[in-house]
Amino acid sequence: MKPILYYVLIYLTFEFVYLSEVSSSCECGIAGKNRRIVGGSTVPPHQYPWLVALMLGSKLHCGAAIITDQHLLTAGHCITFGVHYKDLSAHIGMHDRLGSSHSVLGIAYGENHPNFTSNAVRDINDIAVLTLEKTLKFSDKVRPICLPSKDMDFRNLALTVAGWGKTRQGALTSSRYLLETKVKIVPSATCSRSAIYRQNLVSDSMMCAYSLGKDACQGDSGGPIFATHSRTHNKKWYQVGIVSWGIDCAMPDYPECGKPSEDIVSMRIVGGRRAEPHSYPWTVAITKKDKMHCGGALITDQHVLSAGHCFKWDDPSNMAVLAGLDNMDDLSEVEKRTISEVVIHEDFTSSTVRDENDIAIAALNEPVPFNTKIMPVCLPQPGQNFGDRMATIVGWGRMGENEAPSKVLLKASLPILTDDECMNSKLKGHLKQTMMCTYTKGKDGCQGDSGGPLVVFETDGKFVQAGIVSWGIGCADPNYPGVYTKVSNYIDWIKENSASGKTCDS
Repeated sequence: MKPILYYVLIYLTFEFVYLSEVSSSCECGIAGKNRRIVGGSTVPPHQYPWLVALMLGSKLHCGAAIITDQHLLTAGHCITFGVHYKDLSAHIGMHDRLGSSHSVLGIAYGENHPNFTSNAVRDINDIAVLTLEKTLKFSDKVRPICLPSKDMDFRNLALTVAGWGKTRQGALTSSRYLLETKVKIVPSATCSRSAIYRQNLVSDSMMCAYSLGKDACQGDSGGPIFATHSRTHNKKWYQVGIVSWGIDCAMPDYPECGKPSEDIVSMRIVGGRRAEPHSYPWTVAITKKDKMHCGGALITDQHVLSAGHCFKWDDPSNMAVLAGLDNMDDLSEVEKRTISEVVIHEDFTSSTVRDENDIAIAALNEPVPFNTKIMPVCLPQPGQNFGDRMATIVGWGRMGENEAPSKVLLKASLPILTDDECMNSKLKGHLKQTMMCTYTKGKDGCQGDSGGPLVVFETDGKFVQAGIVSWGIGCADPNYPGVYTKVSNYIDWIKENSASGKTCDS
């Protein structure tokens, strides 16, 4: 998750992104009926009826706030970097995540700010409007929050941040019940004591909020920061900011959370950003003489799916597989294995431009244990088509055509082109139906990401491997898409050559 927030831009962008009549059947920003609670941080049920949980399958992904009877306000990064708005469900009128009395709606459309940009640490213009698939009926449990006018000042007021996010840095699960805390706006000079904030804070569109031991944390991203105002006699609540980004959770001089270290601010997977440690637990690094060689994905406890060209001209006995890896400089909890056997597809061929049937399975010398940091990826259905879907590429590869490999796992969000779009690109003379393409301006896989997985999030809450990084012309070249081996074409071959390994179901 993230923090440092948006203030004036919330109102301006709201009008820019869409124009819609707001329902007049209720007043915005009126808190729900107050109820007694035990404990200082749990919110009385439905006290803040504008709060929404955005779920990615069964996992809490982000927060949001109701602003009209059909629109939610959230952070732009919540629908970027491999997560499409169609992947999310909005839990409306919820207090207890395990309860069943709230409603669940799909997202019909998501609009990021046109000037949204990101690096490995921060997001600029980090704001998005989501359109619900159905119109809401307002009640004591479901109401919109008010949007502030540009002349309203919240600098000396106690602000409320609420959500179902993690209760501390490093926690494995999010809160069951809605939690709240109070924070205050922090002067930019205080916020900028850290080099990360000094280099990434955009004071015109961001603000810092903090109180020692109090903060937003993972899962609260996109949620509202809100306060009452004397203009309405403190009877209405206004959304002051959107939880966006930050360093750690409730650390002195570090508003909000997230955990990039100071030396990875400029690292990129060519247009990508720092992946949350171990958030793609099937991704492995294949090293050659202790240097990054290729990527791969665990498909069983003893088999790695990768590209054929990663092994065709190199001796696997000089390679090692690192599972459970995040940072190349910290191998303390990494499972390191040698490769006992490699099976390259029997129809693998290579030319000066392309590799065909570029797929291989590497068998490990001994199985790896499955846990929260090591887990196999799911395979797609035979022949499954992923055209027009959003996908995520992860790896430790080079951050540019002439750059060094990354020390930490990076990720980038890429749209998969349809087969027709792929075949009509400038690479059409070199493409086969067993290949697939992705392209987004300034984003791509690069050397060292070869063999790594291109994954797509499915509606059942699981990631499936759609592609294997195979070949391309340059890195993020606008004239040439990246090319991947289409995994769904090889399911029988994959299962036949990995049958001795165990999966989550075996």
